[in-house]
Amino acid sequence: MKILFVAMVLAATPLVSHAETLDIKTGAWEVTLKTLMEGMPIPKEAMANMEPAQRARMEEAMRARSGKVNTRTHRSCTTQKDLDRGQLMRSEEPNCKRKVITQNARHLEFEEVCTGPEPSKSHFKLDAASAERYTGSIDMLRGDGKVHVDMSGRWLGATCKEGDDD
Repeated sequence: MKILFVAMVLAATPLVSHAETLDIKTGAWEVTLKTLMEGMPIPKEAMANMEPAQRARMEEAMRARSGKVNTRTHRSCTTQKDLDRGQLMRSEEPNCKRKVITQNARHLEFEEVCTGPEPSKSHFKLDAASAERYTGSIDMLRGDGKVHVDMSGRWLGATCKEGDDD
């Protein structure tokens, strides 16, 4: 679901150019996301713009997922440029502002507030256990819902393959 993907790939702007970068390897990563949704994490305005049948399907899908953990594993590609620019997590929304709470070689924590057309507020934490493994979480408030994501990453190798998320 695009909304959940956006929640997990938060970062259109650099974090802090002079801050220490997260000490993880570049290349291909296997990322597992465990997502728990509650309520309706789609803004009322977006729901109001849907055709009645589409809105009913969306509401039913959200009710069916609410309170249940959805697990997804995918490959992603991390470059040195991503790390240098603080863009390990990318956002598809241009109207987002970040406030870095902590950033060092082993820990990254920030808050992000996105204004319309789909406003949200997120808190992101990532801990690098080593250069080849990390865990993290995202808590997002959006619309009339909450999204919680637990994530883990495992380094696969220095070379990314075609089709790895960029």
